[in-house]
Amino acid sequence: MSITIENFHGVFREVFVGYVEYKRSLGFAFDYTIIAGLLKLNNYLETYDLNAPILTREMAKGYIHQNEGKAPSTIHNCESRIRQVGLYMKNMGYENVYVYPEKHIKNTTDFVPYIFSKQEMQSIFKAIDILASENMMYHFYQTELRLLYATAMRVGETLDLKVKDVDFTSNVIKVNNAKNNVTRLIPFNESLRKWLLKGGNIDGDPDDYFFPAPRAGKTGKRKRSQQVCILFQRTILPKAGINIWNGKYKIRIHDIRHSSACAMLSHMIELGWDPYCALPYLSTMLGHKGIESTEKYLRLTKEHYDEIVNAGHYIYEKGLGNDNEEKDI
Repeated sequence: MSITIENFHGVFREVFVGYVEYKRSLGFAFDYTIIAGLLKLNNYLETYDLNAPILTREMAKGYIHQNEGKAPSTIHNCESRIRQVGLYMKNMGYENVYVYPEKHIKNTTDFVPYIFSKQEMQSIFKAIDILASENMMYHFYQTELRLLYATAMRVGETLDLKVKDVDFTSNVIKVNNAKNNVTRLIPFNESLRKWLLKGGNIDGDPDDYFFPAPRAGKTGKRKRSQQVCILFQRTILPKAGINIWNGKYKIRIHDIRHSSACAMLSHMIELGWDPYCALPYLSTMLGHKGIESTEKYLRLTKEHYDEIVNAGHYIYEKGLGNDNEEKDI
């Protein structure tokens, strides 16, 4: 059973439905995973058997406490979730609302995204092409994986595309109101154009999804991000001969975005671009609100692209400075 806002229940149902609709109105893409996390919070709050929605310090602390022993990232997400819901309730005029302090929210620093080498990406494309030759259901993934790597788009952004968002006259994709409420234009080349023409819904109505869900009919349903991510991990990576574990973390389809960004930055540096002149272009391509979010790709590029070791040393000296320096993030 798919999880939607219809699954919220009890005295907090109005709170969670309103919160999701408010966030979506700001351009946040609240997918299955986020809704599922909020539903768990809904279930926890309903154990207090209240007559009206309130949020006390004890309730917030209890919610965080039940996640002790889990991964730091899980605890961080729970702290952020309870804080954001509290802020929403406060702003909407609910009484007796405790807002979890921002300074208490932990942020993990040990996670490093996996950067696929060019050879690994070739293995991934080869694997999906073999799978597609055996089963038509994989035809979509042939186009999707190439789209992700060529544009560094997020999975959710590709699945949210409508027919009208892919302009084959100008070879430009329009990403509407994505993360951070940023809209951007992404050009694509003739190679990707052929795959988009082959794997997309090019004959649909302008407001139809470019990658509609199977048997969607007139329901307007889109493919689910979680299904795409799981199939990538469980089927495509093993077929490509790539271990899904990167240390203590699983490799994710989102790592294609990081790999693409590093490849783009590597190419620009090979062409002689100053790294900090290249960053604004890359930042716009990725849909970041500011260049600070893009700077991490300097270090990732230096660490994973042997062919630009010398340029990487220059990047480190100019862009990253001394590891002992304090930086404003």
